[in-house]
This record gives sequence, structure tokens and C-alpha cells, in this order.
Amino acid sequence: MKSLILLYAIFISGYCFPTSNESWSLFKRVFKKKYFSNEEEINRRQIWDENMAVIHQHNLEFDIGLHSYTLAMNQFGDMTNEEFRKQTNGFKMISENETKRINYQTFSRPANLILPDSVDWRTKGYVTYVKDQGQCGSCWAFSTTGALEGQHFAKTSQLVSLSEQNLVDCSLLNFGCNGGNQDLAFDHIKLHHGIDTVDV
Repeated sequence: MKSLILLYAIFISGYCFPTSNESWSLFKRVFKKKYFSNEEEINRRQIWDENMAVIHQHNLEFDIGLHSYTLAMNQFGDMTNEEFRKQTNGFKMISENETKRINYQTFSRPANLILPDSVDWRTKGYVTYVKDQGQCGSCWAFSTTGALEGQHFAKTSQLVSLSEQNLVDCSLLNFGCNGGNQDLAFDHIKLHHGIDTVDV
């Protein structure tokens, strides 16, 4: 029965969900989109139309119980998946030789320590608000500050939001918005005896 409903939903979705010029204009206005040429705008509109169709189809499937979450349009709606990954995934792996040269140590838990299956650090107060790296491959900076914010809270019981921008601008062994690595970011923080907070 679910498959019959899904087929019906797919059939009617093609007729009931034309993307409108008004919706496209609203998208551009809300997310402050500017394109260099008419050709680029036509290309971005086509990608946006395709993404809107995916969102609509997914949400129809949600309505009949095939998914546990809904999708919505956001600032990345005029990008392909490949473009999104390229722009937001800035992690740069350190080679094994580089790791040995830096002399990192691997943590091994004591044999008698029993760990829980999962821990939700949010409920324990260790996690700051959700941050947005924007269109910048700086995930390495966000994961670095997130880890340090939690450790700082564990030691002081104070949750402080640390500055990813400080790392993007000043961690010179990393590559800013073109990627980086948490280990090098931690080294930068250690060398400079700390990191700015977001409030600075």
C-alpha cells in the first residue's frame, strides 16, 4: 500500500510543484545571491529547481512515513552536491610521516574502564550554540574550537565560545578557507598560549 501511495505522490508532485519565479526571487533576496551573468543565473536557477524538486519529493515521502526528518531550502540551494562538498570540506589529512615527526601519542583507555555506548554532551552543557562556517572550507577550525570548548567546560564549568576566525586568519600552517588540520590548529593554540574568544 505504501508503494502505491508513493507512486501516486510522485505522479502528482510533477503537476503540483512547479517552482515559481517568485520563489526564486525570494531565495535570491533572502540569501543575498548575486550572479555575474545571465548565463550563470540560468545555471544556478536550474540547480536550484533540481534541489527544490528533491526537497519536495523527500518531504512527500516523509508525509507517508518513509523518512524521520524533513528538508528545507537554505543558502546552499543553488549549488550541486559536489560544489557544496568542495567548498565546505576543508579537512587536510596529515601524512603518517608527518604525524611521526610531530611525535603525537595515541590515547588508549585503561583495560578496566567501561565506556557507555553513547554520550550526549549537549545535555551535559559541554557544547556551544550551532555555528555556521559559511562558504569557507574551515571545518578544521570549527572542530578544533568545539573540542577545546568542551575541554574548557570540563575543567572550569564555564562554557566559552572560541574564535574559529582567529584560527582561519592566524594558523599559518593551515590554509584558511582552503582547508587545514586540527592537529596543526592545536599546535598553533599551544604555541600562542591560547585562542581568542568569539566576543573579542
